[in-house]
Amino acid sequence: MPARTAGSVKAGAMIALAVMLLAIAGLFVASRVQSTGGVMVSEVRFKGGSGAQMRALLFRPEGVTEAKPAPAILAFHGYLNSAEMQGNFATEYARRGYVVLAPDQRGHGGSDPVTFADGFGGPDALAYLRSLPFVDRDNIGLEGHSMGGWAVLRAAEAHRDGYRSLVLEGSSVGSPFAPEGTTAFPRNLLVVHGTRDEFGGFMWGPEAPLATGAVGKLRTLFGSAEPVVPGRLYGRVEDGSARMLLTPGVTHAWLHQSSAGITPAIEWFGRTLKGARALPAGDQVWPWREAGDLLALLAIPALIAGALMAVSGWIGARGAMADDGATRAVSGRRGLELAAIAIVPALLFIPACMLVEVALGQNGLFRQTFTNQFAGWALVSAGLSILALKRKGAGLPLGEAPRALAIAVLALLPAYILVLATDRMLHVNPSWWFITVRPVTIERGRDFLLYAPFFTLNCLASLCLIQSVSPLQNGSMASAMARAVATTAGGFVLFLLAQYGVLALTGHLLLAGEGLRVISAIGFAVFLAFVGIFGTVSRRMLGSVVPGALVSGLFVTWVLVATQPIGA
Repeated sequence: MPARTAGSVKAGAMIALAVMLLAIAGLFVASRVQSTGGVMVSEVRFKGGSGAQMRALLFRPEGVTEAKPAPAILAFHGYLNSAEMQGNFATEYARRGYVVLAPDQRGHGGSDPVTFADGFGGPDALAYLRSLPFVDRDNIGLEGHSMGGWAVLRAAEAHRDGYRSLVLEGSSVGSPFAPEGTTAFPRNLLVVHGTRDEFGGFMWGPEAPLATGAVGKLRTLFGSAEPVVPGRLYGRVEDGSARMLLTPGVTHAWLHQSSAGITPAIEWFGRTLKGARALPAGDQVWPWREAGDLLALLAIPALIAGALMAVSGWIGARGAMADDGATRAVSGRRGLELAAIAIVPALLFIPACMLVEVALGQNGLFRQTFTNQFAGWALVSAGLSILALKRKGAGLPLGEAPRALAIAVLALLPAYILVLATDRMLHVNPSWWFITVRPVTIERGRDFLLYAPFFTLNCLASLCLIQSVSPLQNGSMASAMARAVATTAGGFVLFLLAQYGVLALTGHLLLAGEGLRVISAIGFAVFLAFVGIFGTVSRRMLGSVVPGALVSGLFVTWVLVATQPIGA
């Protein structure tokens, strides 16, 4: 093996090993934090009344037994998420002595399809929690974020005497999916809803900002003829009529990631449930859990890039791939072309998703509603990139695909093994906020195979077009990578700046009513940055962007398919 090739293998292997150890360290820290004080975290599975199986994370404080039962909290995540999204809440509840059950909603994570079935899985989850012999059935709280709020409301509706209090985080009572609220239902309710929530009008109605307390169904819920005053206690805890509204200045998803959502829930359950440990509400360790998960998430692209370098060095000894671009300087015109490559896909994101939603929706073959939309956008964007390549007299080097696929699989394998192992053993994932990398379940394997061609074609066409305009072998590795990342992810960053800039100024998004897709774009900005990294490493190590494109396409498919709900 030539010295340069052997050096590439060694350097790539050392990088991969170093960042894998870093990722393991981060995930170990996250696992230890959520187990603070001897809390035991385990994965449980149970069947509901319809026979559907649900998966959940169970947090059991130390010393809790059948002879010494503890109060409990059922904590539900929102749409497009999984049980891990309630990890910060669950960590703090469990530290205070609550048994916590954080399920995957139906159709999400490891719970059986379909989405929305059986009250989102809420009634079955509460029945399971109440069946645990070490739970004090007279002191159970319910908490849900977004659609998870509707899940716990359905649970409260099905088991009206099965809980004592309820917290809605960025959620609402009533239409379109929850039971109506009254002064008697649900019991002892806390509503936490940010003033910059992307779904304020959808959840509570457009008649007035929620922070004013003047919304009709909010006044009905609180039994108040006057606007509800945030922070004021209405009713009495003793008879279950207690009500409180809080309106922190945060966005919908940020309630997961800030004390603005977590602290009020801790305080409310401390007020309405009995048997918890005396621990100040401000005493919180969840940021360390998030820091460990974030460290692992940042290590993932470096791990894959290092593995790609090692594989490319080994492959290089058997003949490099064909060179796919001549060296050219980045002129002003090419700078404009790169800007167009970055911006056009971002501008197409919402329209393409809307079109696919109308044309395809959800069905028995393509079962993931939002992945359908993202795949449609990927196909449209790929088509435009291919047309642009043809205008330059170029095309897609599909002849390299079989060999590149083998390289891609080998490069992704260490990262996948890491994610799978830590998910099973430590019950944590590389993540930040709602951006997470989870293993693909067997149930979702068929979805991976169906969607992979769409995202792989998109990554291949995009990287080939970038390479044709500004070859990634130009300049230093760092400058080429920065150029690629700015092109793959920059358009989405600008899109998000426009959306959230308007939200900060006005209280609603630039595209009102598009909260779900706008929030999803945050994840796209992150993972498309990874595409630029993989493409650059591939071009400079193997002489072609094709292996990096296949790594990117498979990685994006993996992330989406593992986390998106199954709707049919």
